Amino acid sequence: MLATCGFADCATSWVSLVPRGALRLAVGAVVAAPLLLGVLVAGLSGASTSCAQAAASAAGGGSWLATAYGPPWDDGNGSGITATGLNLTAGPALLEVAVDPGVIALRSYVHVQPNPFNTQNAFYAGDTGTAILGRHVDVYDWRGRADQLAWGTRTVTVTPAPNPGAGNLLGQVPDTTPTPTSGRAACASGTLGLTAADTAAIQPDGSALAPADAPAAVKAAIAAGNEIHTLPYPSPDVHYGPLSQLWPAYDCSGATSFVLYMASLLGPAAETSGELESYGLAGPGRWITLYANSAHVWIVVAGIALDTAGYGGPPIPAGSGPRWRSDPTANLQDGTAYLVRHPPGL
Repeated sequence: MLATCGFADCATSWVSLVPRGALRLAVGAVVAAPLLLGVLVAGLSGASTSCAQAAASAAGGGSWLATAYGPPWDDGNGSGITATGLNLTAGPALLEVAVDPGVIALRSYVHVQPNPFNTQNAFYAGDTGTAILGRHVDVYDWRGRADQLAWGTRTVTVTPAPNPGAGNLLGQVPDTTPTPTSGRAACASGTLGLTAADTAAIQPDGSALAPADAPAAVKAAIAAGNEIHTLPYPSPDVHYGPLSQLWPAYDCSGATSFVLYMASLLGPAAETSGELESYGLAGPGRWITLYANSAHVWIVVAGIALDTAGYGGPPIPAGSGPRWRSDPTANLQDGTAYLVRHPPGL
């Protein structure tokens, strides 16, 4: 529904978002103040349909987030001993990435394009990290913190690679220090601004800034909302097809499903508001919360809501489709009851 919601026999719960840093955050995600940090990431406003389709490919290709980590080693950047037992503090430079092992198998190989070294060689999936979730790789950069921060957070294409043997583990890396890739990475036609605040911030044009210390999935969710926050509500109310394609309009459940999909938190098929009543785990999340009943659903990401209903602040820009709203629970004023759900870990 556009502005009204039907009754569901469920308990209403208020959101409480208290962001907490991950135990090991990718360097590109923890840049300190200034207040507004502009970083090239999965800023999806204007991204092509082919980019979204690639993000859904079963082989792991498509639009991924890539950050960088490495020395100096500390509590926020790891110890230098990887999940697969590599000692990065003592061995030669190598092409290695930290991955989510539920998405990329440890000890496998992937191509990452672009990458900090402008190399076509394969990267070894040798490490993990609590901030590395879903379509996110953390590239080992032995050159130091300045180079890691220069890389920042970008969108890349990740594809499976054959085992190159021991080459990249024996120091088969570029002989010279190349110039880091500049400009927008593959599939990124815009930027996602970051804020040093604990919650997301809505800008005058209606787009949202993501907290700099938010997990990658949260930044991807906000980037996804920014991609569709100017689109209208569909008439008639329909889901057009797979979430891997950008639709001309989004209803409440289509918008919520798209945000979850682009954050690697939902499959490629949009769910209805009734289906989203059973999404994930019960109760509010730390970073992401859904409010759903049989007639309406909206999603709260880092303290702001993406909602098609006219609550929580004026639609910016004007229109009927999904818009970021500053009051994440204002839609509870419609007088109906909602199930409160959240993705595991968020």
